[in-house]
Amino acid sequence: MKLSYAGAGVALILAATLAACGGKAQFTVQGQVAGLKNPGLVLANGGATVSVPSGATSFAFPQQIDYGTSYNVTIQKQPDHMTCNFTTRNTGSAGQNVSIALALTCEQNTYPVSGQFTGVTPLADTAATPRTVTLVNGSTGGVTITSTASGAGDFVISPEVPDGQAYGVTVIAPTNGLACTLSNGVGVMHEAAISNLVLTCVPAN
Repeated sequence: MKLSYAGAGVALILAATLAACGGKAQFTVQGQVAGLKNPGLVLANGGATVSVPSGATSFAFPQQIDYGTSYNVTIQKQPDHMTCNFTTRNTGSAGQNVSIALALTCEQNTYPVSGQFTGVTPLADTAATPRTVTLVNGSTGGVTITSTASGAGDFVISPEVPDGQAYGVTVIAPTNGLACTLSNGVGVMHEAAISNLVLTCVPAN
């Protein structure tokens, strides 16, 4: 929260009082964290660092800084399988606000699941009568493939799958006169895009 005029006045009076006594006001560089479910997050401010444990909702650097000292908090290391970003300004000067209160949000990394299809041709081999095949990933999403003249192409399941989460892609019937099988549709996401799904369709009759 930014200083109100009254708050700014209080801060300036405090700084002036401390200066008269030969000292400076001290500030803790700190903030809030949302969504941190994995270990490994390390924040840095100049040469100072702080490790933020899994499940933490706040952080604070152990070394306080003097009034007027600049700070620039950066993410030295992202948590395992996650990406964090500051949602407030992460730089400033101690004393600009009543306190230094940063905020960052962390989210699990996600990756696409994709593959290739063959045999998805228009009805009666005419592009004027297209056919579709729908793939779903559990209850979280999917894709509808529309026939092409060659019957072949690529597809991508939407939305992307979070790292560490299982996926199970299946074919939804009916498929408009096509019989389709899907291979490699089940697995667990592990820090890399999945692109080996293969949908093979042939005429049902």
